[in-house]
Amino acid sequence: MELNLIEERWIPIRRKSGKEEQIAPWEITDSHESDPVISLNAPRPDFNGALIQFLIGLVQTAAAPEDENEWEERFDAPPSPNELKVAFESVKHAFNLGGNGERFMQDFDRLETVPQNISGLLIDSPGENTLKNNADHFIKRDNINYMCPSCAATALFALQTNAPTGGVGHRVSLRGGGPLTTLVAGVGGGLDSLWRTVWLNIIEKDDFLRICCNPKKKDESDIFPWMAKTRTSEKDSGCTTTPEDINPAQMFWGMPRRIHLNIGDAKPGICDICGCATDIAIKSYRTKNYGVQYAGPFLHSLSPHSRQDGSPFPVHAQPGGVTYRHWLGFVQEDRKRNREPAFVVHKFRARPRQSDDVVFRLWAFGYDMDNMKPRCWYESTMPLLPLGKKIREEYESDIANMVVAASEVAKNLRSCVKTAWFKRTKDKKGDMSFIGARFWQNTEENFYDALHNLKISLEEGNECGLIRQGWHKLIYQTSLSLFDEVAWNGPVEDADPKRIVLARHELEKKNNSKKIREELLDLPKKS
Repeated sequence: MELNLIEERWIPIRRKSGKEEQIAPWEITDSHESDPVISLNAPRPDFNGALIQFLIGLVQTAAAPEDENEWEERFDAPPSPNELKVAFESVKHAFNLGGNGERFMQDFDRLETVPQNISGLLIDSPGENTLKNNADHFIKRDNINYMCPSCAATALFALQTNAPTGGVGHRVSLRGGGPLTTLVAGVGGGLDSLWRTVWLNIIEKDDFLRICCNPKKKDESDIFPWMAKTRTSEKDSGCTTTPEDINPAQMFWGMPRRIHLNIGDAKPGICDICGCATDIAIKSYRTKNYGVQYAGPFLHSLSPHSRQDGSPFPVHAQPGGVTYRHWLGFVQEDRKRNREPAFVVHKFRARPRQSDDVVFRLWAFGYDMDNMKPRCWYESTMPLLPLGKKIREEYESDIANMVVAASEVAKNLRSCVKTAWFKRTKDKKGDMSFIGARFWQNTEENFYDALHNLKISLEEGNECGLIRQGWHKLIYQTSLSLFDEVAWNGPVEDADPKRIVLARHELEKKNNSKKIREELLDLPKKS
């Protein structure tokens, strides 16, 4: 039973009409003019994140444009389903989920290990130690006993793509455990289609081959590692896998975990994830440690990166979620922290498409991991405004300073709340991140309004001082409001009204500092 993922209709989607169905990958442009596919429709948000990367990886590997002209043509006039089907034929044999030959994202060898419950493919499922210690308080064991082929394939891809630390010899993904992904998407102006979301993140062939890894590596297994024996990583006899060892396309198809689905044992049943009846209810899989150990400066086209000694390191999600505090590094370069946006964002900014009825967005998502434990799944969007070369430098400078000014105010707020709460702040090391998170959330909508207003003002040649002044007033007042809300609710044993009042005065003073007002926002000195 091969269950080919190019031929089968297994990807859950929603059309513009509201119709929900499953399609094969090549049907992504089906009825594009009359009733286009507009979004993925998986039963879990991390599945949607995995599926969009699957589709981007498939198109980039098998149907990438030759040059910028072809990219523009395909954006405006998508290929027909039959054209995509022909393009995907070249890799179809690498996408069998079952069968006796090579299997998608599964170990080349059959693994003679004890079968594991299929729920173990889910990153948020209770681990072995959790179950052993009866610590599965929030996500219970035995909730997922069967998966249909669609959910199993998606879970398998999600695990290999995001693979966190998994115990001795269970390797992390090519981008490390729980990488953050940032994509470009379009809304309005006829851009509401899944095809265009995919295509906005596709790079011309030559440019893609220059991003990372070794384009001279052209064997099938250099792209799809499951097409040959696994490059195992045992301490004495194994090896590491560096960018020089693989084709650039393997950035989408990394396979750090050795896994084999027990599809031959499957029987008819109900999928415990999507609730659908299936003739192939997969109950278990086998796994073995010491799979592919990716090591080295991998630069993935869908992840923002930080630079350390010139080498790129993918950014990972952190507590507090994804807000405009990440604008520098996700949308614009962050020179202070040596962070740069994903390559697809660089490409978007190099090919601005001006239109009043289109809103481009950055779609960011990923797991916040604490080693092998997922703390949270974060997902967010930010507006991406196409900019003309004439205003880009001044616009991005102003926006960068506004974000840094907000960061300073958020830092001042946390510090002053701590001063208000505790007599000896150095002795108190509790988590104060919730205060900063509230500040960013409460000012986010206003930040995006300021983005739009600043762009219009610069395009019209107007002075932008009032916009910067309004921004300072907003972040200043928001910090005081949050201080008043939080400071009086501190630990009772340390309560001191006088200290709270003095801390509030200190917050006002810090937020009117020379650095914030004059150096960052170019406002007149406070009289």
